[in-house]
Amino acid sequence: MQEAVTEPRSTRRRRRAAIAGLGVLGLLDALYMLAYSQGLIDRLVCPFFGDGCETVGRSPHARHLGVPNSAVGALGYAVLATLAVWSGDAPARRQPLRALGMASIGVGAAAASAFLTWEQHAKVRAWCFWCLTSAGINAVVLPLAVAEARDVRRAR
Repeated sequence: MQEAVTEPRSTRRRRRAAIAGLGVLGLLDALYMLAYSQGLIDRLVCPFFGDGCETVGRSPHARHLGVPNSAVGALGYAVLATLAVWSGDAPARRQPLRALGMASIGVGAAAASAFLTWEQHAKVRAWCFWCLTSAGINAVVLPLAVAEARDVRRAR
């Protein structure tokens, strides 16, 4: 039986460092929005969209099932960054649950961002810089995180 070909350690290290860094940026973004939605800060800085960030942040669409979207985002980003750091540079075949966890969070976050971006436009009729920044982070994380799952599959 032939052993599966693995990618170079430096490639895994760079990809996971990127996922971890983007996870930290997303966490900071989500915590800022959470502080606003919970009334810990009175105003949001909103480049490009005037009061749009506040309009979106206090709209009924800033919560789903009673939970602030920003709280779910903060948790997701924290777990994503933790998994990326915890994975180090070991091949995905040695830690498939971590790799699949990153991929699952990446796919879920990208899908949630697509839906929430649609909601901003269609239902709230306002744009939020911080929400769009989060969506951009998720769009960049998606292929990086999916590459982790691909490596698990390739190793099997």
